[in-house]
Amino acid sequence: MGLGAAPAFATDGGPGDLTTADQACVTTSPGPYLSPMRLNDAHAVALEGRYDTSVWGAEPTADFQVWDTAHPDQPQDWSERAGALNGTVRVQLEDEDRQLDGVTYAWKVRVLNASDASPWSDTCYYTVDRDGGPAPAVSTDDFPAGDTPVGEIGVAGSFTFTPAADDTVRYIWSVWDGVDSGSTTGDQTVPASPTGGPVTVSWKPRTSGPTGLTVYAIDRAGNYSDRQHYDFTVRETRPSVFSAAYQDNSGYGDLKYNVGVPGEFEFSSNVGDTSSFTWHIDEDGPSGSTDADADGKATVMIAPTRAGRQTLYVRAITRDGVPHPEQAYRFYVDNGPLVTGDINRGVVRGSSLNFHLAPRTSDVTSYVHWDVDYNSADGPKTTIPARADGTADLTWAADNSNESTRGVRVQARSADGSLSEPRWLGIYVDGARPQVTRTGGELVGTTATIKARTEMVNPTEYEAVLNRDPATKQVVPAAADGTATFEFPVTKAEYTYVTVIARNAAGVHTDEGSTSWSVTNGPVITSTDFPASGGGHMTPGTFTLKARQAGATRFVYSISSAGIYDVEVPVGADGTATVAWTPKNSGYFDLTATSRTASGARSTESRYEFFIQADPVTVTAVSPTTVPTGGVRTLTITGSGFHTGNYAYVYPSDGSYAAGTITAVSADRKTLTITVDLTGAAPGPVTVGVQPDGYNPSVKLMNAFTIVAQPSLKVVTKPTITGAAKVGTRLKASTGTWNPKATTFTYQWSAAGEPISDATAATYRIRPADLGKKLTVAVTATKPGYTATTAKSAPTPRVTK
Repeated sequence: MGLGAAPAFATDGGPGDLTTADQACVTTSPGPYLSPMRLNDAHAVALEGRYDTSVWGAEPTADFQVWDTAHPDQPQDWSERAGALNGTVRVQLEDEDRQLDGVTYAWKVRVLNASDASPWSDTCYYTVDRDGGPAPAVSTDDFPAGDTPVGEIGVAGSFTFTPAADDTVRYIWSVWDGVDSGSTTGDQTVPASPTGGPVTVSWKPRTSGPTGLTVYAIDRAGNYSDRQHYDFTVRETRPSVFSAAYQDNSGYGDLKYNVGVPGEFEFSSNVGDTSSFTWHIDEDGPSGSTDADADGKATVMIAPTRAGRQTLYVRAITRDGVPHPEQAYRFYVDNGPLVTGDINRGVVRGSSLNFHLAPRTSDVTSYVHWDVDYNSADGPKTTIPARADGTADLTWAADNSNESTRGVRVQARSADGSLSEPRWLGIYVDGARPQVTRTGGELVGTTATIKARTEMVNPTEYEAVLNRDPATKQVVPAAADGTATFEFPVTKAEYTYVTVIARNAAGVHTDEGSTSWSVTNGPVITSTDFPASGGGHMTPGTFTLKARQAGATRFVYSISSAGIYDVEVPVGADGTATVAWTPKNSGYFDLTATSRTASGARSTESRYEFFIQADPVTVTAVSPTTVPTGGVRTLTITGSGFHTGNYAYVYPSDGSYAAGTITAVSADRKTLTITVDLTGAAPGPVTVGVQPDGYNPSVKLMNAFTIVAQPSLKVVTKPTITGAAKVGTRLKASTGTWNPKATTFTYQWSAAGEPISDATAATYRIRPADLGKKLTVAVTATKPGYTATTAKSAPTPRVTK
């Protein structure tokens, strides 16, 4: 539809301008072949059309019908995903279970409003195709598969692709060019033969060695076939080249060789009957030819005419005059200056490195050098003059302007302005960060003594700052031993740190050194009854709190592991308070305390950790001596040394065990009450164990009590169902009668023997899904002291409409 044109509606008034996956509606089967995976991110077939808003409004309802053309009487309902808005109806068919591979579907659409429905649109067809099928076959006479080298670099050959399916429309292929280059042709596309026959492509090797071709067949729906991979080996016909003087692509030159200095190059042919070699360096460098010996080898002395990276190209010529592909041999000619002295050295900031520069090019008048930082960025260039003999000395001083330098490059400059290759001088700059130590200053109102030492040579002064506060800055001269000492009064309870730098007479400063610590004014906590090392016992004891906060009037403490929180005690005249405590269980504990002033100012928190050892435990008896299985039971254990941190277990005769929950401990700690779930426990004698804590073994009493089986409830009359077996009718279940009389009941309704989800009430309204099925109800009766029993009703007749 053109811009501004009216929508083309179906002649009978239904929606028009129909599209299937953005393709115009095809009104005959099988329609276009579509692969949902390749259509969009939703992997869905999108159906769309246009309707007349002047008739149906802006937001009617879209009614799409989609059906398998083999089953036109079973249309799919997509109403939950369909929409109509501003003249467009649309639905995305995202459910794979309703869009099956290989099936042809038809669809149509209409629009509805509250009072009427449009006629149906035309019917459109499409076929779902998700499978690209098997891989095509690959054949070639030019490049047989395997490890035997075939073909030749630069000489074209061909491959033939034969489809395995009759719906192939094109091929996508690529060749990986071997280990030498590790390159690929990238994806190449060739259309399939209109008749479905083979297709031939041409390819020219670019390097030798193991090579692989990959090809896919693409079908009419855009699916990729399985991958076909074809491996072969391309013959090496380029000569081998070696030079110890000018090594292949090393990036570093042998300083014995230079521009104009001949070096030996060895050529070895890889084709038989080689008579000679031709060679040239780049396109404008030296060139020549040489005869090959009987073994197809030759040695040539070549003098490069320029410095830097360059390429030697060598070609073998056979006796029949046939030239074979060139071999590219890359090498580097280094004419950079000779540098001696402090090469590849570290240097402390404030110190220098010294280098002696000697020329390796003629008529050198100066040298150019520049720094390179850790981001590989070049600094400004500096020129120093050369002596009459072309030498010079370079002093590199480490200061604050070049602290990020990782190396220096140096070039020689000749009288004509030409520059040599650069020489790299690796450098590591040590920032001479001062080592900083501290004594004292842990308490508010005391003084921290800071001592600093640096590796910088001849420091003249040190600068220190407390907590980055400029007002605290101190500058002191360096002592004779190169160190400095500072004193900082500590006035606040907080995390505290001091930073220090050193300077020399030239004003060069070091990196920043530091030390940090926590300053406290929290109370001191001590206890002889519950020592921090060793272990206290489960007897009453005390802690002593001593204030270190000026003006403290009260302490606030917690013993968090014991569930004691924020208890306040006053500060005595001597600045202390005593806290009494009796452990209720063993284990690790921590007492935390702060002090407060009358105005509410809070000190830092002090923490005191300690351990309470468990008393020895004995177990002498358990009551009751007979306990029924089948539920949670209460047991009373008699013995000694019990506390709430114990662990209690029961061990039935079948080898299982159950953990008990402690509910009470007597004041004399001689009885322990627990609850334990004995559901499913085997009848018979039971062992009871009590573990003092998580560190000591359990103390056990064999045959402590006996588990006896619970009697079961017996059904007297089964449950019954009342109500008509019709969709929409509510059925009601009776409980049945039981001996003895049950106290509670639960229900589960079933249809055709399968439990119905959420149907667990005494009544059940029959659902459309139950049509044609028989319904039953299972009633489970329970009573304390008895095993629950389930009885099932007789089935209803089959449910009707």
